[in-house]
Amino acid sequence: MAPPQQPATETCLVPAGLYLTGPQGDLQERALKTAVRFDASPVTAARYTRFLKELRPDGMSEWDHPDQPAGVTHTPWSKRLRDLDFYSDARWAEYPAICVSWWSAYAFASFDGKRLPTSLEWEAAARGADGRPFPWGTTPDLTAANCADQWAGRPLATYEQWRDAVRSGELTEARATPATDRPKNRSPFGIIGMVGNAWEWTSTVIEETDEAILCGGAYDTSLHAVRASLKGTYSRRGQSNAVTFRCVQNA
Repeated sequence: MAPPQQPATETCLVPAGLYLTGPQGDLQERALKTAVRFDASPVTAARYTRFLKELRPDGMSEWDHPDQPAGVTHTPWSKRLRDLDFYSDARWAEYPAICVSWWSAYAFASFDGKRLPTSLEWEAAARGADGRPFPWGTTPDLTAANCADQWAGRPLATYEQWRDAVRSGELTEARATPATDRPKNRSPFGIIGMVGNAWEWTSTVIEETDEAILCGGAYDTSLHAVRASLKGTYSRRGQSNAVTFRCVQNA
C-alpha cells in the first residue's frame, strides 16, 4: 500500500566518500559508499501524529517491519510519556517524536517513503569528513546543545559530577526541547540537532540482544559526552522520552 502524500520535508545531502569515525583518540577512516539524503531535523510530534492517524485499529500499520514481533503497537505508551497530551496538543507539534520504539520508527520511515540511517551514515552526517567531535566544530559550546549541564546549572565535566547531579535530583526537570531550537547545533551538511536533546535510533541492529544502536546523546547527557561519535544501545521495543529518530533516503 502506498503511503499518503506527505508535506515536503527539508533534506540535506551527505556525499559518498571517506569519513573519520570513532572517539578522538582512536579515529578510523571508513567509507560511505552511497550518498544519503538526511532529513534536516528529527521527526516531530506533528509528523508522527499524521502516521498515527493511518494505523489500523490494533495499532499496527501497512508499513511494519517483516520481523516485527506480535503485540507491538505504534501508539506511544501513555504511561511512559511525560505529557499525556504530547501527540494531541499543538504546543508539542515541533518537539521531536518521543516514546517511539525502533519498530515504530522503522514503520514511520517506510510510511514516509524513507528508512532509518545506519550508525555509520549517522556519524558521517553529524561530524563531516574532518572528524570534528561536535557537529558545529571542535570546541564545546554549552549554548549549542540541550544537555545535562544546562539543567544542572553547572559544568558536569566528569562522570562523577554527572552521577551526583542525577542522584541529587538536579536533572529532574530535564527534557527534550523543540527539534530546531538550537541553530548552532548544525553539522557541516546543514543537518540540525544531531547531538543532545534526544538520542536517535539507527537501523544498525545487534541481533543477539535484540537491541539497536542509538546516536548523539540526550538532554540528560553531559556536554563532554554529547559528541558526534557517541553511541549507545537500547531494546528495539524500548520507548523513552529521551529517544527520537530521523529518516533518510538514498540520494
